[in-house]
Amino acid sequence: MKRYHQRHYFGGVALVLLVLQVLTGIFLTMFYEPSLEHAYGSVQSLYQDLFTHGWVRDSHRWLAFFIITVSIIHFIRSLLRKDFMRPRKKVSWLTGMLSILAIFIIMVTGFILPWEWKGYWFMEMVPNMAGELPLVGEALKNWLLAFFTLGRAYVVHILIFPIIVVILIDIHVLGTLRARKGGISRYLMLHGLITLPIVLAITVLAVGVPMPTEDPDVIPLPLEGRFIPTAEWYALFFWAPFMFFENWIATTLGLYLPLVLFLVLAIVPFLVKRRPTAGRNISRPSMIPKKLVVFTAVTLTAGALFGSIFAVSYRSPTLGCNSCHNIYMGRRMGIPPDDFKDRKKLPLLDDNQWMVEHWFEPQQTW
Repeated sequence: MKRYHQRHYFGGVALVLLVLQVLTGIFLTMFYEPSLEHAYGSVQSLYQDLFTHGWVRDSHRWLAFFIITVSIIHFIRSLLRKDFMRPRKKVSWLTGMLSILAIFIIMVTGFILPWEWKGYWFMEMVPNMAGELPLVGEALKNWLLAFFTLGRAYVVHILIFPIIVVILIDIHVLGTLRARKGGISRYLMLHGLITLPIVLAITVLAVGVPMPTEDPDVIPLPLEGRFIPTAEWYALFFWAPFMFFENWIATTLGLYLPLVLFLVLAIVPFLVKRRPTAGRNISRPSMIPKKLVVFTAVTLTAGALFGSIFAVSYRSPTLGCNSCHNIYMGRRMGIPPDDFKDRKKLPLLDDNQWMVEHWFEPQQTW
């Protein structure tokens, strides 16, 4: 059992959850229609006609949240333990970082695919953030707007980046597992047992906290402050600064700082050299204090991470954008307009601060 050290449990759990995510995703592809006219209706029909399929979709959503959460915890533990300083771990560290980035992109495209108002607003924000990059920003923004179709986003979501993730994970861990006794199957079975409580939690959340997909029976007034929409928690790191700051400060905190931090962490194994030991027979002190420090650091980091998320998103919606943008409100339909790429009709779409404020406090921006 020594090979399956506890420090690898979070990585193994993430791998098991990824397998479940692929299975639920394959099931959902049989019902989703990637077109502006039918995407929203195909998602709605999962709940209106096929309750079990709606549960699968909600499980798919919660699996994504747990995958990125467990991956971040796995990353934090590896960082605190300085696993990247081991010569054989440099490539694993880099592929792990790139895997998290690829999974994040898959989540972004998956968030857009239902093509309701919240996903539409998310799609409008992604080119805006890309447009803040120096030198290539404006060209990249225009390309993303011109390139985007639901069909292309669908291909990126179910094919291109999943293949990239598989390749990265194969380099990261699967290649090593294949050389071990029992191989990948034994590894998945062991971590499958460890993952059972998380799978149970996902099942409960999928049933008890489904995605807001229906228009409300009783229309709330926007000024009441109820059902205020917000970005999903994994996007708040990038967009929350635009809520509280302006101009270059918001851009620095919401874009440049995360980008620089990611690049530094990705190349840190190649910048930091491990100190050579004087001899092999060195008595090592008890690991209990070190483990206690690592546990405390991980707990405090995770607490600060998710505490800040809760502090910003505690007004997260029950119904989301559909509380105002729904079929009962006349022209503001549940399906976004077809001419969404035309920024000339609504120049405010180019204003990141207005976009984020409208997301969090729509009653204050109109």
